[in-house]
This record gives sequence, C-alpha cells and structure tokens, in this order.
Amino acid sequence: MKKASFALFAILFLTLPTFAQDKKPETLDVFLDCGRSCDFDYIRREIPYVNYIRDRVGADVHVLVTNQDTGSGGNNYLLEFIGLDALSSMKDELTYVSGATDTSNERREGLTNTISRGLVRFLMTTTIGDRIQVSVPVTQQSTLPEHVQVIDDPWNFWVFNIRMSGSYEAEEANSQTRIETRVSADKVTEAWKFSLSGRMNYRESRYDLSTGTIRSTNRDGNVYGQLVKSLDAHWSAGLTTYTNTSSSNNTNLSTSLSPTVEFSFFPYTESSTRDLRARYEINLRKNSYDEVTVYNKVNQTLIQNQLTLMANFRQPWGYARASVSVESYVTDFEESLFDLYNIGLNGNMDIRIARGLSLNIEAQVSSVHDQIWLPLEESNDEDVLLGNKKLPTSFEYELKLGFSYRFGSIYNNVVNPRFGYFGSGGGGN
Repeated sequence: MKKASFALFAILFLTLPTFAQDKKPETLDVFLDCGRSCDFDYIRREIPYVNYIRDRVGADVHVLVTNQDTGSGGNNYLLEFIGLDALSSMKDELTYVSGATDTSNERREGLTNTISRGLVRFLMTTTIGDRIQVSVPVTQQSTLPEHVQVIDDPWNFWVFNIRMSGSYEAEEANSQTRIETRVSADKVTEAWKFSLSGRMNYRESRYDLSTGTIRSTNRDGNVYGQLVKSLDAHWSAGLTTYTNTSSSNNTNLSTSLSPTVEFSFFPYTESSTRDLRARYEINLRKNSYDEVTVYNKVNQTLIQNQLTLMANFRQPWGYARASVSVESYVTDFEESLFDLYNIGLNGNMDIRIARGLSLNIEAQVSSVHDQIWLPLEESNDEDVLLGNKKLPTSFEYELKLGFSYRFGSIYNNVVNPRFGYFGSGGGGN
C-alpha cells in the first residue's frame, strides 16, 4: 500500500510541471520597433490587449516595421512578426500599402489594422486566443488590393509637389531675408522610374558694424532629373542629369549628363530590410564660374566618373547604413585630370547591445582633391565667415559617438497625452 501511494505521489509530482508548462499565458509581451513610422499612442489605444515593452529582450514578439516610398507619394510598409523565446519557431510577414492621397489618420489606421492581424497567430498561444472571433464582411466588389486596382488613374501615376517659403528677420543693427523653393515631379512603375526635383535657396543679409555696413548675398540651388529602367531583380540602368548654382562654390552654372548602371546584391524586393548595391556613372559636365579659378578657367567642359557602394540594413539588432563613393575627373579635353579625385565614406549605425542599452555611431570622412572651382583670387575674411566663400582643404571629417540607456519598468501600455506637444503621438517607443 505504501509503495502504491509513493508511486502515485511520484506520478503526480512529475506531471505537475507539465501541466504548468501547458498553461497558456494571459497575453503577449510585444516590442513594437517602428520608429517614426507609427503613431505609438494610437496603436496602444486600438490594440490594448497586449503588453507593450520597451526592449526586445524579454518580449514574446518583436514587430519590426520598415517602409519605403512607393514613388507615387504613398508608402509600402513591411511588417515582420518575429517570435522570441518560446515562440521562436514562429515568424510572419505582412505588407501594408498607403495611397498617395491618404491622410495621416488613414495611414495610421491601416497600419494599426495590419499589426492587429499579424498578432492573431501569436495571440492564439495565449488565453486571449480563446476569445478571438473572425468576421469577414461580404461585398460584391473585387478583392484585389487597392494598389492593384489603380488602372484608370487620371494622373497616370504622376505625383507633383510644390513648396515655397520665405522669411524676414530684423534687428536694429542687422536684417536677413530668406527665400526657399522646392518642386518635384515623380512617376514610378514596376518597369520605369522617373524623378525630377529642384530647389533654390536665396539669402540676403545686412550687418551694421562699427567699421561700416556689410551686405551679403548667398544663392544655392539645383535641378536633378533621373530616368531608370528596371532590367531584372538585380540590375537597373538609367540616365541622370544635374544642374546647380552655388555662390559659395564659385559656380554660376554647372550642368551634367550621366549614363548610370546599378547592381543590387540582394533582390530589390528585399531592400526595406537589407540593401547592398553598387552604382557606376560617367558624367559629362560643363561648368561656368563666377570668378576665374585656380586653373585659370571661367568655362570648362569635363569628364568625370563615379563609383558608389551603398549598404542599408534594418534588422532586429538595430540598423546600419553606409556608403563609399569614389569620384575622379578624367579630362577637360585639354589635359588629363586623373589626379583630381574625391573619396568619401559615410556611415550611421545603431546597435542594441543589451536590454535598454544602444550604441550609435555616425561618421563622415572625405579625402578632397577636386576643388576645381576654387577662385584664383584669395577670399576675404568677411566672405568666409558669412559662408559666401569656401577655403581650400584636402580633407573633411565628422564623427559622432553616443550611447543611450533606458531602465526601469519594461511595460509601456499607458497613454496619457496631458501637457504633451501637438503631434507628439507619432513614433517612438
């Protein structure tokens, strides 16, 4: 009898942990990783049945949201639902496409609905899953996505933007006038991409000093055009044109025409999460200068080539962006200019080291040996200090290093907008 009782006790003792393990959790701990793509307060209000935590460590599900401009003014959002710990075998992807004319409220509503759908499979592992009900409205309309149905588009996929602004500031001893203009026209299809943009900045300043009155005028503007043909999943070819004017760079007018080819090491369809590509272009450039340059030129026609390697990765551990660019002049049709070149390195990385701890690195380094526009006459101190003229240099660099550490409660469910800023609800967790 004692042996039978001991055996029954042993069986119950061994099976209790199994029963405990089989018990479903009440809800999910979710790490929402979407930066400025999301209105986080709105999402917490609309999806209140999960716990939002501030770090990937300790989460049941990591929701990674990345987005790309569709070219028509909308956005293509890729949502990755990554199960962690006990749910590590589960991973899903969903896509949400916003229209060019959608309001910010329509965009956040569509994105939030997509997040809620993506969480359903994971919620089925919790007790909330037992209470989920499915409702599918029945309509006689086509079930094709909206972005597929756009066939009778009166604008034929063209999107235009115009922005103008101006300001005037004055004190007793100085005044400043600024005028800024931005225009763009874009058309994007699967086979072709056309982009045209222009900007113009004009600044006029007056300073009354003890030595007299200083007046300063600075202009800076450009027009950029690009036509791209999609060749396959990895290759593209195009034609680029660029025209600019800059008083600080002693350039009255510079115009270039550039055949360009690009290779993407990953398929273009994966570019929202991993993007590594190489681009080569050869520029036929014609320059007209404000003043005679150090090469004794007022007008100059040149050939320049440029090779750029770009990388952009957004992953659960953070993100990394980097580019390396090598530019060199070939000739001005009078002499060889291979010794005139510019090598630039740009990078930005944000790495999650541990719970709440992130490392951010930004760097920009350039080896400058191509300032063909430098004026022959030495610039005076006033023009240099006012930003109207630039001095010769053989290098440029900038380095930023930072840490961020957040600690305390991991939960982030409460929404309290009191004493907040207008529009502060969007982005960040």
